[in-house]
Amino acid sequence: MIWPMDDPVPAPDDRDLLAAELALGVLEGEALALAQRRLMADPAFAEEVEAWRERLADIALEAEDVAAPDTLWPRIAAAIASENAPSSGEVILMRRLRRWRIATIGTGAMAAALAGLLLIPQQDVVTPPASVPAPDPGPLRIAPAVVAQLRGAEDGPIIAARYNPGTAELRLHSTDMGQGELAPELWVIPADGVPRSLGLIKPAGRTVLKVAEGHRSMMADGATLAVTMEPPATAPHAAPSSAAVASGKIFGI
Repeated sequence: MIWPMDDPVPAPDDRDLLAAELALGVLEGEALALAQRRLMADPAFAEEVEAWRERLADIALEAEDVAAPDTLWPRIAAAIASENAPSSGEVILMRRLRRWRIATIGTGAMAAALAGLLLIPQQDVVTPPASVPAPDPGPLRIAPAVVAQLRGAEDGPIIAARYNPGTAELRLHSTDMGQGELAPELWVIPADGVPRSLGLIKPAGRTVLKVAEGHRSMMADGATLAVTMEPPATAPHAAPSSAAVASGKIFGI
């Protein structure tokens, strides 16, 4: 949905949908520009976007890397549709559904499941009188989040990763990889195929890393994150000494 600059601020429920759409990366054109400007001008909205990015990382931790069933989108549409003439809220939701379906082609079941969670019929909200529009903050450049889901063998570890290009902060959440003499070491593998160590991570739970300046440009679409088990005393290493126990492609949201 696109709001002209002199329109009223969207209702709270609609604002949450917008935050989710911005976090997932399904907005385009003017809708994306307006959402990005609001991200910088509205701290509450920025917090909602960040919360959705955290949720997406958690969803990625559990989501299987499979395509959504062909019947899922029609079922979502049927759940929204009304037997009578659609309300204005339902019209908005149907437009969103079309946008999500087009924008999430190829991203698998995670996006479709999230769309099903978000696209729930809502009652019409009475819009308050328009207030004086806020000053134009000017053009902004917003860095998207970068995420990855690392998997290994069927019974192996699963690791969700989210990288913030603006702060160079990499957050990871992993299932239990067990305690032993070796420790999990994280690697980024860019297009040249050469692994670069990002450092040791915790064998279970959450880890926060600061990506070294020389490796930040490698944290982009198409690169791979991988974890190998290495001697902790000599980390970080120049190259892995064993096969990866988990790996996954990086993509932006």
